[in-house]
Amino acid sequence: MEFKQLVANRKFTLVASLPANRIDLAKAALEGGAQAIKVHMNVWHRASNNTFGSFAENKQFMQELITLAGDVPVGLVPGGADAFISNEERLELEKMGLKFFSSYSQHLPPFMMESEKLTKMVAIDYTYTQNTLDAVKNSKIDVLEASVMPGELYGTPLNYADLLRYSDLVAKTQKPVLIPTQKKIQPCEVKHLYEAGCKAVMIGAIVMGKESAEDCKKATAAFRSAIEAL
Repeated sequence: MEFKQLVANRKFTLVASLPANRIDLAKAALEGGAQAIKVHMNVWHRASNNTFGSFAENKQFMQELITLAGDVPVGLVPGGADAFISNEERLELEKMGLKFFSSYSQHLPPFMMESEKLTKMVAIDYTYTQNTLDAVKNSKIDVLEASVMPGELYGTPLNYADLLRYSDLVAKTQKPVLIPTQKKIQPCEVKHLYEAGCKAVMIGAIVMGKESAEDCKKATAAFRSAIEAL
C-alpha cells in the first residue's frame, strides 16, 4: 500500500524511525508491528546522535530493507542542511521501491516535490507561523510532519499545550498530521494524539532507544497495542 493511502485510510498509523541504518533494527520494528519504516541519509540526527551516510554508502542497505519490508512502506529522510540526494538518486530509489520521503521544508530541494511515485511528507519546525500553515494547506504536501518542538524540549514529557498546538495544525492545514516523538510520548498518550485529530505517530530514538533491537521491538509493540485499542 502507498504510504499516503495508509495514513489516510487507517484510523491511526504507526511509523518506526530507525535510530540507525541496521537490518536488525528494521526486523525488530516490523516484528513489533510497525506499519511503515523510515530511515535516514546525509544527516546528523539530533535525537539519536547518529550520523547517516550518503546514498552510495546506504544503497545496499536500502535494497535489503525494502525487500525485507515487503508490503510495509519504507520511507527516507534524504538529507539535511549540509547534503541531500540528487534527482538521479531519487529516481533510483523510486525504482527500488521507496514509498515516501520525509524532510524539513527548509532542507527540501524543489525537485523532490516533482515525484509522481513518492508520498511527500514534509516537516515544519518550531519557527512556523500561521502564514506557514496557510501555505501548507494549499501545497502539494501529502502528510504534514509536525516536528515543531525546539531542541531543548526533546525528551521532555508531553503536555496539554503540545496537544493544543497539534490540534491547531490539523485544523489550519487540513492535512493528515504525523507526530514524531520529539517529546517522550508514552503509548498511553496515543489516544490524546488521536483525539487531537492527528493521523499517525512516528516513534524514534527518544522512545525506542538508540541501539537495542529488543528495545526497539518492545517500544514498537507497545505503541501498536495502544493504536489497536483506539
